Amino acid sequence: ISFYQPMYFLVGGDPEDTKFQISFKYRFFNPEEPFAQRNPWIKNFFFGYTQTSFWDLDADSRPFEDTSYKPELFFQSPNINTGIPWIKGLFVQTGFEHESNGAGEDRSRSTNYIYLEPSLIFLKETSLIGLRIAPRFWVYVNNNNRTNPDLDEYRGHYALRLTFGKGNSFVCDSQFRFAEKGTSVHVDLTYPLHRLFRGNFDAYLQMQYVNALGESLLNYTERTEGVRIGFAIVR
Repeated sequence: ISFYQPMYFLVGGDPEDTKFQISFKYRFFNPEEPFAQRNPWIKNFFFGYTQTSFWDLDADSRPFEDTSYKPELFFQSPNINTGIPWIKGLFVQTGFEHESNGAGEDRSRSTNYIYLEPSLIFLKETSLIGLRIAPRFWVYVNNNNRTNPDLDEYRGHYALRLTFGKGNSFVCDSQFRFAEKGTSVHVDLTYPLHRLFRGNFDAYLQMQYVNALGESLLNYTERTEGVRIGFAIVR
């Protein structure tokens, strides 16, 4: 088991927009065992799980407004050698992801995706300054056409992720999602706190700006706009 997507806790400028996320992945086959050694392609099959919750800290009972549960099965290629010195990484990930909010009746939302995501990584090793370009393309499979029939109009079919920064300093991770109803933007700025606490605190200060449709699966037709600040343990 290892980390997968970013893991964080962020309080909104409006406390009702507080958000946190946990995520991990599990490799099915031990790469050191004989079976994987004889069949190296199977080393790269994973189970992934990400859970994103929206928490209303402004209400008396501190209710969770919505939670998305996202299990997936995916294949992640090893680093593909391009032969170009200044390209340090080329990876391709493809998989099947389910997303639902675990609610019942009219609050129920669910869908499934088949996706493809290539990632191109540029890195200057002397300074640790790098850039990652990762477009993602997906199609919906067995979408819940009773409670969220037009989800694709708000979440679209493709997105672009750009990550730029320095490995031991500031990193800016931006995601742009394009859909019929409008463009959505997420920007996360993180900084390692161990640099401020002499290596004694292994986490990151994080600030997030969001202007997005469908950030919450429950309220996917609404646009969320605001700033959140908090900490991350994986960025």
